[in-house]
Amino acid sequence: MGRIALVGFMGSGKSTVGAQLAEKLDYTFVDLDTFIENRTQMSIPHIFATGGEAHFRQCEQEALNALGNQSRGVVLATGGGVVTQAPSRALLKEAWQAVYLRATPETILARVLQDATERPLLQDEHPDVRIRTLMAQRQNWYEEVADVTIEVDEFSVEMIVQYIVDWLDARFAER
Repeated sequence: MGRIALVGFMGSGKSTVGAQLAEKLDYTFVDLDTFIENRTQMSIPHIFATGGEAHFRQCEQEALNALGNQSRGVVLATGGGVVTQAPSRALLKEAWQAVYLRATPETILARVLQDATERPLLQDEHPDVRIRTLMAQRQNWYEEVADVTIEVDEFSVEMIVQYIVDWLDARFAER
């Protein structure tokens, strides 16, 4: 059994796709943000408010390391910024099969504005500009860790899940 990590910008569908993929593969689904909240007994916005982004990224790296060392048969939905830290990118490349769910800034904006979840990095007067800026900064990092990239804008969750299953089957057949 393997480890599959879904990476991509906030709102790209990592949690939604991850849950359905895990069910289809009979794997355990783990949302990294939820794992961190349970581990620290604090919400993500509270971690950002009390320790800043640097502290959150440290919590994220520790959680990623813990999951990578002990978990098999897991689909992990990472946070959108997990790739900003070199040690986290190294962990993703070393211990996980990473699937990059790539969406356009327009898709991301539409999804996160509909989402009631508080997004600490979008507490900005111009979230559209912030999204484009962060996506541009992170693009190369997502590509660096990705074993496969899926353009998600035009596809249903079911289609994306099937694409990943087919990709995994093809990878397994190559071995």
